[in-house]
Amino acid sequence: MEQLEADSLARLPNAMLKFVIEHATSSETAARLGQLTAHGRPTINTPHYIAPTSRGVIPHLSHDNLQKHTRISAVYVPLEDFIEKSHENAPVYTTPTQEGESPLRRYIGLPIQCLSIFGPRRVPSIAPPAHNTNSSVAISTSVGFRFLELGQYNDARKRLKADISISLADVIQRQNASLKRVHRSADRSHAWLRDSVEGGGTQSSLPFFASVPPLEPQPLSLMFRDLHDEYREQISGLCLYSPSTTAGLPDNLRQLPVLCLSDPATPHAVLAGVHAGVDMMTVPFVTQSSEHGIALSFSFPGLKEQSIKPLGTDMWSTAHATDLSPLSPDCNCYTCQRHHRAYVYHLLQASEMLAWTLLQIHNYTIIDSFFDSIRESIKQGTFVADMDSFCRAYEPELPKQTGQGPRVRGYQTKSVGGGEMRKNPKVYGKLDDQIQKLAEAESGVATPDGDANEIEEHGLAKRVE
Repeated sequence: MEQLEADSLARLPNAMLKFVIEHATSSETAARLGQLTAHGRPTINTPHYIAPTSRGVIPHLSHDNLQKHTRISAVYVPLEDFIEKSHENAPVYTTPTQEGESPLRRYIGLPIQCLSIFGPRRVPSIAPPAHNTNSSVAISTSVGFRFLELGQYNDARKRLKADISISLADVIQRQNASLKRVHRSADRSHAWLRDSVEGGGTQSSLPFFASVPPLEPQPLSLMFRDLHDEYREQISGLCLYSPSTTAGLPDNLRQLPVLCLSDPATPHAVLAGVHAGVDMMTVPFVTQSSEHGIALSFSFPGLKEQSIKPLGTDMWSTAHATDLSPLSPDCNCYTCQRHHRAYVYHLLQASEMLAWTLLQIHNYTIIDSFFDSIRESIKQGTFVADMDSFCRAYEPELPKQTGQGPRVRGYQTKSVGGGEMRKNPKVYGKLDDQIQKLAEAESGVATPDGDANEIEEHGLAKRVE
């Protein structure tokens, strides 16, 4: 087995990060097998996924469920989740810690087996109304939009001590950007990387990844040259925002580990990222599927059947009301071993939080098996053929949402122009009005603005036989 190791890794203080390429790329694909080891963390076999967090936790998973019922080994934690009106007085900075302990890990209670990756913005992020400046990026906090200065971000990186931190990048949020805006994005990202390195932002022994904005190779050529010639010893890896950026990477940077903070909509997009040479990538669609009531059911490369199969099962469907089968026939997750479809359907209908917890456990088990099979396919040299088989075996999109998911938090969405429909349905009203509706429903008199079904839907009346 060929062992290719980046030259700079041996010079990292205390061997804080080690990346070994176990299987070199072929002429058909840039997909590769590797092992990523951070100091004090279990080795991660790549390609692998990164679980996005919300306020420091994976949505719908408590810490005990995370450790007992999942194999999640890497999480992405954004700074904008923790700073509000004041950057300096954020509680994440004042958490008591022991010597050498990460304040970020202590504050969010992250299990020891999970690698923490720290960056400025969420994945996926909300496009702010204001533009980035030459010294700051616009972010969305729980109390509104504000600017995050380069100095503030670098200070946060050094104080919070995540396992891996990335540099600040000027990522263009809008489509059809002008040529001037594209070059400004490349220049700012390059300058911010230079200031972080030369200003002492990488002097600690913790790994530091260079962020590369999603642009064509030509505007990034100067940045790529300096990454190899000037900053090679300070950089532990690369962080991309689109898998397509790997096509423009020069050969002298390809031995570094490559992270991708993108928003792939389907497992097909994940396969495309692995095919492009990405080692680890975020998979927001897993949590989105859980919140939509979708139980993922795909496997790689998929069985050869005549009909195209769906990527998941809509658990809101009444077809599951009395179905005592597991969510997926061959799944060994806690949800499928202990519960059945009818129970999950009941939980969704009752808006029980447990529904999304069970779906999250199941869906992350599916994505773990998916990446296990991807690595085995690369090892066997059949990845390209298996990827084609998968695309033929499954539908190109995930099932559509048909039910009401958990309540949307304000920092997860923004108003666009005003006057939109509410993101969450109205639950509470005036008590006198509800009492009147209840009385009319029991007497069989229709309410002025609906019928008893509306009352029953909100849990305000007994079921009428």
